[in-house]
Amino acid sequence: MDGSCEKGPIVTQQGGETDSSVARGPSRPGRLWTRLWQGALVLLLLIVVCLLALRWHWRREFHRRLEAIRAAGYPATPKENDAWYEWPRSGENAAHWILGAMAMYQEFPQEDWSRLHRLLSPQDRERPHPAKSLAPDLKDLLESYTQTNAQALKALHEATVIEDCRYPIDLSGGPGTVMRHIGEVSRGARLLCLEAILYAERGDPNGATEAITAAVRVAESLAEEPVMISHMVRLSGLLCTAAALERVLNHVEFTDQQLETLDRAFRRPDLHQGLLRALAGDRGMVFPFFDRPQVVDREIFDRLPPRSLLEVYTALGLAAREGAIYLDFARECLRIAQLPVSQYRAALEAAQRRYLRSHKGLLFSHVDHASGIMRREAFYVAWLQNARVLLAVERYRYAQGELPQTLNQLIPSYLTAIPEDPFDGKPLRYNKRRNRGYVVYSVGEDGRDDGGRPPAKEAETAGGTWDFVFQICR
Repeated sequence: MDGSCEKGPIVTQQGGETDSSVARGPSRPGRLWTRLWQGALVLLLLIVVCLLALRWHWRREFHRRLEAIRAAGYPATPKENDAWYEWPRSGENAAHWILGAMAMYQEFPQEDWSRLHRLLSPQDRERPHPAKSLAPDLKDLLESYTQTNAQALKALHEATVIEDCRYPIDLSGGPGTVMRHIGEVSRGARLLCLEAILYAERGDPNGATEAITAAVRVAESLAEEPVMISHMVRLSGLLCTAAALERVLNHVEFTDQQLETLDRAFRRPDLHQGLLRALAGDRGMVFPFFDRPQVVDREIFDRLPPRSLLEVYTALGLAAREGAIYLDFARECLRIAQLPVSQYRAALEAAQRRYLRSHKGLLFSHVDHASGIMRREAFYVAWLQNARVLLAVERYRYAQGELPQTLNQLIPSYLTAIPEDPFDGKPLRYNKRRNRGYVVYSVGEDGRDDGGRPPAKEAETAGGTWDFVFQICR
């Protein structure tokens, strides 16, 4: 042997086993971590794909509902809602005249204004009795108020001869659009109502007729405005005209022609169509809120979550998901608005349970829900219906020389049908008083017929109930 040897792998025999140092693949722990990492990557990819699919689905559903709204002829975005509120084609616009009149309006101190406004608040327990003459100091205050605003009143009367009206607002701004004009409309309608009361105190039925008719037309100047707050201000103005009507009917005798003029004025408002238009318009205003909530004006919606959170929320499609649910709820509100007003409350509660309480999110609580406002609709409808029946009774009394025994005697000459009480669905009530006069009333929110009992402080103190009452005591 030459003493050299060929080197090779060292093999050791031990216990019949051979241990080789030849290189092998990754150890089992290494292979396990590799597989876990690969599985996590696949899972992450699946999650991303699912999120993208859900985002696509939610946004698709949101926009599919918007297209269905457009197909039905309604606005789906603020820009479309602004175009829906058309400018007068005649070239004459009562809005400019009304706003011009109110530019001359002079406000009174709050304490004095509160005393005057109480005359137009039929549920205020401090309201002076409509059949009693005003206290001398209150009448002096009313005289001073109307004289101070004589120029504004003259301009308002001139404005109301113009039929078409469109206020100069831009609804394309979406949620948070500034609506300064509605305050002017509200003050204008109340100013005319107080003028009518003053005319009644003076024994002037013609002046009272013109003032109430003008007040109705000023309130109705908001009838085409497709925004819920405008609808509510309109209803509030009509409530004031109804309260003024009750007082003037207690203090002056009208001719049949004057009663007919008032009757036409109170038949003019179509509250049902106004509600539908307001619901449809409000629905069209919320598009930016669910499409890109992070850019909504935070000075108005100051309680929104941080922008960074809303960016993520929108990117994941969750804002669009809430938008689709909201649009479904808004569609349900439009359906409910087709029902009799007395059925609103129960139907709205069911809709809220189905859509709002069962779907939690970041945005719902920051959007005005029409359901709360719709519940107040019955309150305003009741007063307006009372006023219409009151005028029918007065026209019958003028023609026949006596009061009707029942409201059925007013059909068909003065009413096509007895209006429904918006609280219980039954016909409005009418009672002749034993001494003199009569009441027309709705049972009110408690649904209990109290025989035409008006609100009073002593009833409230004793825990009693009352009705929504219009009373004539002469």
